[in-house]
Amino acid sequence: MKSIMLFVMLFAVTSTTNAQLFKKLKEKTQKVLESKSESSNGSSSQNNSPEQTENRSTEKKASLPPDSNCRVVFSLAEDESFLYDESKVLSQNNKLHYSFVVQNKKYEYFLIEDGNRTGPFKEAPLKSMKENEEGSSGPTNDEISVGDDKKDPVALQYSKTINGKLFLVFNGKNYGPYDHVAKMILSPDKKQFFAAVTIGGQNAMTTKMGMGFCFIVNDGTLKQKAGTGGMSIPMKFSVSDGFKHCMITLMDQQSQKIISVTSANKQAEADMAEMYSGNSSSTFVSDNGDIISIPSQSPTQILVNGKEAASFKVPIKSMNRLFLTPDISKSVYYEKGTIYRADGTEESLSGVLFPRVITMNKETAVYYFKIYKNESGSKDVYLCKKVL
Repeated sequence: MKSIMLFVMLFAVTSTTNAQLFKKLKEKTQKVLESKSESSNGSSSQNNSPEQTENRSTEKKASLPPDSNCRVVFSLAEDESFLYDESKVLSQNNKLHYSFVVQNKKYEYFLIEDGNRTGPFKEAPLKSMKENEEGSSGPTNDEISVGDDKKDPVALQYSKTINGKLFLVFNGKNYGPYDHVAKMILSPDKKQFFAAVTIGGQNAMTTKMGMGFCFIVNDGTLKQKAGTGGMSIPMKFSVSDGFKHCMITLMDQQSQKIISVTSANKQAEADMAEMYSGNSSSTFVSDNGDIISIPSQSPTQILVNGKEAASFKVPIKSMNRLFLTPDISKSVYYEKGTIYRADGTEESLSGVLFPRVITMNKETAVYYFKIYKNESGSKDVYLCKKVL
């Protein structure tokens, strides 16, 4: 009997001890798991999208940025976030400018321009954003329709027939006469224009349809011929970001080639199949009149007037992430937290928002934003600069 009682007492003590030990082990294990979870959250932010990166950075207080080239430019309330598609960072007059639209949980909108906040608005103030975007007043579609009813609305607005001849009437002056105006693009301040026109051709009917001798003209003295024959067909027309030069792409019937010609008389051959393929190349004119293109068949290259000027380790998938410098060979491409230089080198720059490479005062640097939660709970937005 004594043995049984001793066994029962020993079992009770052991059970109690085991329960206490199990409880302690459970608590310790829980703390370890929580610690690992926090560590994992902190280390995985580099692979997140910009939106996720912002949210992650505001979950807990952070120390000030270690880079001395960062400064606070504005703050966001704890419940405010960016509308990423309506954010602009650009350079004008050798200065950096930015515009952001933010939204809170009450669906109120605010516009932040160069640190100044206005609002709240019931709807996102998108009109103000578009007006401030460099070169935004020109048409977004640069394709030219020939021989149908899809006339360019800007050209129609300024076209006028005088004594049986076609002119462009712009700011009180007459420009022409022309047989056809294929495309017209106005400067942001509407004080200048570039246009693709036809003057003469093989016969009156085709010339009136826009097929003939193609020229690019402006509100000044520009009258640059494009193509060699009298049966050239204009296909695309665009202007440079700073509205300093324009470019026309046409089918030259005499040479049986697709060519691009700029107002600086720079020329490069294009590929018809590539132009209209689903993976078409990106071609545009620079402010100095050069033809810049990224071929779809070799998207790691940048061509200037048809010749290679730069090459990257990775293909250029987004033109918004390609930053061209005055010296094209020093251009950079940003993707997934890495800056790729055209000289083949690369550098990590993860966890940043709205990166933009800009050359000001002969200094080329990447400007970007970072968000840090301060002690009051609001989010300080830092503007940072890294010289390349």
